[in-house]
Amino acid sequence: MRILISTWSLQVGGGEILAMNLAAELARRGHAVYVFNQRAELIDHDLVKRLLPAGVKVLSMLDRPQRSFWSYKINALQQRLGMVPGFYQQQQQAYLAACLRRYRVDVVSSHATYSDALSLPVAQKAGIPLVITEHGEYNHFLATGRRDFVGVLRGAAKVVAVSDYCRVNLTQAFPGLPSMQTIYNGVITNATYTAAAMRGQLGLPADAFVVGMVARGRADKGWQQAIDAFRRLSQQPRLRPLRLVLVGGSEYLDELAHTYAAEPDIIFAGRVPNPDFYIAGFDVGLLPTYFPAEALPLVLIEYMSYGLPSIATGVGGIPELLASAVGPTGQLISLDPVTQQPRPDELFQALERYYLEPAVYNEHAANASRASQHYTMGSCTDQYEELFERTIAKQ
Repeated sequence: MRILISTWSLQVGGGEILAMNLAAELARRGHAVYVFNQRAELIDHDLVKRLLPAGVKVLSMLDRPQRSFWSYKINALQQRLGMVPGFYQQQQQAYLAACLRRYRVDVVSSHATYSDALSLPVAQKAGIPLVITEHGEYNHFLATGRRDFVGVLRGAAKVVAVSDYCRVNLTQAFPGLPSMQTIYNGVITNATYTAAAMRGQLGLPADAFVVGMVARGRADKGWQQAIDAFRRLSQQPRLRPLRLVLVGGSEYLDELAHTYAAEPDIIFAGRVPNPDFYIAGFDVGLLPTYFPAEALPLVLIEYMSYGLPSIATGVGGIPELLASAVGPTGQLISLDPVTQQPRPDELFQALERYYLEPAVYNEHAANASRASQHYTMGSCTDQYEELFERTIAKQ
């Protein structure tokens, strides 16, 4: 198959990582794969180099630098004149249409709402099926009262949801959508990443109880709440050395790093191209998120793949991961109904439980390791590959 994977950006994010890993795995299976980066300037070159093999071609308006430059200028002029700034999008669509023709694409797989809307009319005009993957944004739109996106979903050949939570919400809200199926995200585990290597690099004691968190640098991922719970645990009698490792980058996290610079047990690793290297050295993974568009956070699957129990809020599709068929892979905490943020006492108590009760910790860690076998990139790609083949055959 000749597959074009379209996304909003090529930076750290669950949808973006899944799109790149999917592209890489499909290419390894012999398919011709192209990745269209809608926002050409939003690219983490180190991340792309690490995840995408040389055979996967990245397409963007940077291939037409002069046209891209003047398109932005015209967009800005349209905005100043009170017009809808749509010229750049028109040029993107023209570029995408040319790519579909040039590379004789069989199917387009889109992984962001902006990408869906941009790709749909181009794919329809070319007679190429569009498969949309819902990573949680449409469910967020639903929660905020938006319904203007349903035409995009109805125009797709197929819609994939990354969790049953997302699939059920959309099918109940919009009867008559194209057939939907849940395909859980998959991850790739690097066997060379070890706890000893990570702890050696950061200078952490080998016997430390390491609490870790990897996420985008948004406040509503729960960074402050994670720090508060860890600091509270640190005030209890210590059975082992305690460390908190926070992996992510943003101005917000830079401010937190400055605030807690005098506390050596809290380590800010910053934005890194290989967050799983750090995950390999954690004992517990945190995600006390209250991000409104949470669907199925990829990082929780990454925690599981390294045999880590998780502590996370029960939002979106997260309960589908932590309450698995093999048994609990972590502990769910709730949001305060007033603040809509994680309950501080629950987060602290869950963390303290893993620290003080090795039997519970070991049980959940073993469950996480077993459950992770259902969330490999191979299994995920099998399902996408079969879906693409069926969709092309029906076109």
